[in-house]
Amino acid sequence: MVQRLIMKRGFQLLLFLLVVTSMQSQSYLDEYDQLFVKEAKIINYHRPDNYFYIRPVSSYFEIYPTIQQSQCNISMINGDNQIMITVAMIPYPKGNTRAQKYLIATEDLNRPHEKWLSSEMDTRLSKLIYIDAPHIKKMNANRGYLYNLKVRKNLYLGIYPRCKKLIVYKDNVGRVEILFFYKYGQDDIVKQEIEKTWGMLKFK
Repeated sequence: MVQRLIMKRGFQLLLFLLVVTSMQSQSYLDEYDQLFVKEAKIINYHRPDNYFYIRPVSSYFEIYPTIQQSQCNISMINGDNQIMITVAMIPYPKGNTRAQKYLIATEDLNRPHEKWLSSEMDTRLSKLIYIDAPHIKKMNANRGYLYNLKVRKNLYLGIYPRCKKLIVYKDNVGRVEILFFYKYGQDDIVKQEIEKTWGMLKFK
């Protein structure tokens, strides 16, 4: 009788701890979502299903030795297939400084630079794909591009040998860069994840 009572109380305690932990985790995720949305002034955002957050890289990071990607604002991993997504937002310059005014006057910031594309695109794995109008409309954007990035030989984070980069522009508002890291043999899976998560970001 005493043993059953102890087991019952032990089970109740375990259940209570699981509920509290779940509530704390969900609370953290809600706060993380809200903080990201608050900082992401140019977009609306919702976290896709089956993804959990990881600590985003706090500075520019290297995927390939000679190429640096934009600082990511948020990072997440799919719990089922381990595909990792990072998101970087780059607002259009406001033109408040002389340097910004010069940049706006001399560069087309609403499209990717050809030299930049040719230096980081892995043409062995993919060609430049122009995103079609229905998908662009879903993000309230003007244009988008998808291609494979070059990845260092010893793998990114020692795990990922492949990465697809999605860049979406809204004229004179900014661009969003979304990276999809995946493993060998996951070519079809990453395409499915890009389609499933489409629309998690939308320009205001």
